[in-house]
Amino acid sequence: MARYHAPAGPELLRSLSHPLRLLVLRALGDEERSVDELRDLLDIDQVPMSQQLMRLSAGGLVDARRKGRRSTNGSRGRRCSRVIGAPHSAFCLN
Repeated sequence: MARYHAPAGPELLRSLSHPLRLLVLRALGDEERSVDELRDLLDIDQVPMSQQLMRLSAGGLVDARRKGRRSTNGSRGRRCSRVIGAPHSAFCLN
């Protein structure tokens, strides 16, 4: 039997279990976006967006960077993009 060492796997799957976090990760893809850009794109209010970004950041799935007064967020790599593609394709309408 093959042994797998994937400590980030459970955290990634927990993050995907919330619909807003799945949408945020999908919207980020390989780009960096500001909180305002994400809010406009996904039509999510400020408080829920901030909560989901904090959860994704705490889980190591999103990096936040400050550029002056503007904060941008980006996904932490291709593995994350590949993993979120399957549930998005299976369950999202667009």
